[in-house]
Formats: sequence, structure tokens, C-alpha cells
Amino acid sequence: MTIGEVAVRSGLATSAIRYYEKTGLLAAPARANGRRVYQPEILPQLLIIRFGKETGFTLSEIRRLLRGFPTSTAISVRWKKLAQAKIIELESSVAKAKAMMKMLQTVMLCRCQKLEECARVLITHQGKHSSRALLQDKRRITGW
Repeated sequence: MTIGEVAVRSGLATSAIRYYEKTGLLAAPARANGRRVYQPEILPQLLIIRFGKETGFTLSEIRRLLRGFPTSTAISVRWKKLAQAKIIELESSVAKAKAMMKMLQTVMLCRCQKLEECARVLITHQGKHSSRALLQDKRRITGW
């Protein structure tokens, strides 16, 4: 198959396919008359790359999935190892996002008139991670 045919069949741009080759996600294909010639095995690899990207894996992580294990390692074992690490990463991101949402909800209650008031509260609050603590400090310092 030509790169154009692979692009159509995979739903990817030819530039993406070339980039995946350049970065080592895909092995360089054979060439005939200077043109890339792809074997049918390229399509499942590209499907895995797309799936990996859509589920939040980085290209480096996808490269590890495809090429970072002994060839005898079953794909299911590879997925499990990478998925476990990604789940931990996502749980951390979710916790951070929830904490940020609480802080933003607290900020929505702000009645400060001047920047200095808010800065004073934030200075007092440094190192505390609870929106409840920030709200209590803000009430204590600004009287609301």
C-alpha cells in the first residue's frame, strides 16, 4: 500500500504517519522507487496508536506499548502495565481538578474590594490546601 492508501484506510493524515515513523512509533517501511510501501500489518498498529492517543496515552507511552517490551510479551500484559500507571496518573489529575474546583467555588464567594485584601488572605492561606480553610481565613481577615 502507498502512504496515501494507508492514510485513507486508517483515517490519519500522511504527515501523521510520517511523524510516527520519524519518532520510532512505526518501523520505517520498505521502499520501491523511492516511495514508501506498507504491508497490511501497518493498519492494526495505526489503530492501536489512535486508540492510545484517544485514551490519554502519550506517544512515548504508546511507543513503549509497541516496542518497549520483549516481543514474547502478550499485548494484554503490556496494556495492563501501562493502564495501571495511567489510572494512577488520572486519579491524581482528578483529585487535583476537584481541589481546584473547590478553590474556584470559594473564590466565587469573594467580597474583597481591593487586591490587597485578597492578597492578604492568600498569603495567610499559603500551604493550606483546603477551600474550607481558605474560606475561614477570608471570613476572619475580611469580616465576611
